[in-house]
Amino acid sequence: METCEALVLRKSSYGEADLLVTLFSREFGKFRALAKNAKKSQKRFGGRLDFFNRLAIEVTLNKRRFNLIGDVILKESYREIAESVDSFVTGTRVLELLDLLTPEQEPTGELFDLAADTLGLLSKKREPYSVFLVFLLRALTLCGYRPDLRFDKEKDISGFDVENGRLGNLEKTRGKRNIYPFHMDIMRRPEIMDTNPEKVKNNIRVLTRYAEYRTGRRLEKNGFADEA
Repeated sequence: METCEALVLRKSSYGEADLLVTLFSREFGKFRALAKNAKKSQKRFGGRLDFFNRLAIEVTLNKRRFNLIGDVILKESYREIAESVDSFVTGTRVLELLDLLTPEQEPTGELFDLAADTLGLLSKKREPYSVFLVFLLRALTLCGYRPDLRFDKEKDISGFDVENGRLGNLEKTRGKRNIYPFHMDIMRRPEIMDTNPEKVKNNIRVLTRYAEYRTGRRLEKNGFADEA
């Protein structure tokens, strides 16, 4: 039996009493595990296997069968995230992005710390979209998908090419496939992000398209950053 720090990314019912949980851990990366009798045993799990909880989990790793969850200890709760709709939706998107970007069982303690710190900021009522944009850029970098945001001309709006992850002259690329306006002023001066929510949301939408293109996977549409 191993012990790891983990966040819950997904969970679903498995049979009448069990839960199948997708975890993102510092030690083992992303993996799925079965919590036997979790829907009936309040004494054993007590709601700790929930989103926005930082957990210490005992797990038995099996190559041919389900990994099994043993004892679960709550290390930190970010439950204040649920007190705001925007923070809740943003926190959910953090977990979805971790699931999108990370392969199975590829540990990265730096990414785990980034995710936990981001949830902590959201629980402290920081402006959620600014927090998420910073998280999105750092997570893309840590997962090997860092976009090239260098552009020699000092224009506030550039054209971002989703296919190659690079900026270009918006006027020259306007109307071309997979080229989207990208606001550079808030990237050069992150301290003004909180006062420019629409620009922040635009950049989130563009970088989300980029993440989906690079991974070949799609995030669920949940109204995040005013997505249709």
